[in-house]
Amino acid sequence: MTHRRAPAALLAPLALLATALPATAQDAAAPAAKEARIPFPSSVRDFRAEGDDVIYLRAGRQWYRGTFFAPCQGLPWAARIAFKPSPGIGGIDRHASIIVPRDGECHLDSLVKIDGDPPEKAKKPAKTKG
Repeated sequence: MTHRRAPAALLAPLALLATALPATAQDAAAPAAKEARIPFPSSVRDFRAEGDDVIYLRAGRQWYRGTFFAPCQGLPWAARIAFKPSPGIGGIDRHASIIVPRDGECHLDSLVKIDGDPPEKAKKPAKTKG
């Protein structure tokens, strides 16, 4: 009979530990940034690329950080970009796309406001001569 009670006695502390873990994981998680929207694509006056994964857009004095579902090929070398606004509501948000000439459409996954300017590693594309 003691053999049947021993596993139950060992499982009780494990059950308590298992119920405590989700609360700890939630406390450690950083709060998600609030998604933003640029109402008019024509208000975007500047952009910077951080590799092919991140784009910074400036509308007025405010900078926004956008990430993509997949790498946006050609973005680091693009001298200009275009926008495909969000279906239905227009504007640029997480449902919009960035069009890189000669390289195609890149779907945004997230767009959030940032404080200040983009980081130094976000480069402004070189201007083409001509």
